[in-house]
Amino acid sequence: MQEIIGRRSFVLITGASRGFGRSLALEMGKVVGAGSTLLLMARNKDDLEVTKEIVRDARPGLAVECETLDLATADKESLERVVKANYGSADHEVAIVIQNAGTIGQNGRKITELTDIEEMSRYYRLNLFSVICLNSVFQSLFPKSRMVFINISSILALQPLTTWGNYCGGKAARDAVFRVLAVEQPQAVILNYAPGPLDTPMISELLEDSRTDPVVRAMFQDLKRTGALLKPEDSAAAMVALLRKRNFQSGDHVDFYDDKVKEALGGSVASVGPVAAPTSGTGGSGPAAGGSGASVTGVKSD
Repeated sequence: MQEIIGRRSFVLITGASRGFGRSLALEMGKVVGAGSTLLLMARNKDDLEVTKEIVRDARPGLAVECETLDLATADKESLERVVKANYGSADHEVAIVIQNAGTIGQNGRKITELTDIEEMSRYYRLNLFSVICLNSVFQSLFPKSRMVFINISSILALQPLTTWGNYCGGKAARDAVFRVLAVEQPQAVILNYAPGPLDTPMISELLEDSRTDPVVRAMFQDLKRTGALLKPEDSAAAMVALLRKRNFQSGDHVDFYDDKVKEALGGSVASVGPVAAPTSGTGGSGPAAGGSGASVTGVKSD
């Protein structure tokens, strides 16, 4: 098994300006080999520069580049341009793309309240179509490198949550696309990683938003109250350990609380376990239809 951690690498991270994306940049920056490049991509230039300085403080001398790009409007040409502008000779041993960027969408509306095709198209262009396009562009630009494609997924790729139909649908579709990629590119390493419930700005934004569904609000309030939210840097470090251990099949969906992560971390994982989400009192439309109180570990809160 060829190593992918500790090698001279080109690492592209989308949504790297804050939250889990920032933690991914920091943890990957610590472990890439000499001569590596980290390319951080997001919409907010100032926040990207903050991430850049955090990474460089932890790893002086590492090449860390920033590109401001809105994936909601990006196309093949713009994606090629920003990668080519930063990849130098493109002779890196390993090329890693971490597809972290994403949005929730919907604003507290149920599936049957969604009727605007243009709005839905914009959502899936950002959260699915741009991911497919970037994977294709990335593959074409590093023909001699060992390829690694990572999708930052969620438990909600596997189970429903009321008023999060777009998010659940987008995450499920992304998982499926990456599984197909694993079949089509058997020599590459493909991972769908669900990072667990993270203590990031999204939590506060959800709780402050008056449109948030009561079931969802109660779920996140409970996560916050019980201290079940994970530190983003802990989950990012767990993902790096998973990539180092490589104890998963390419294309697998691996959750932070899975035994594979525990094994990769040497037998220890965060002391907090899966938290049961409250179910809806109006017909079981909460996280688990039928009122089973499903775990919500893996909700990406960036």
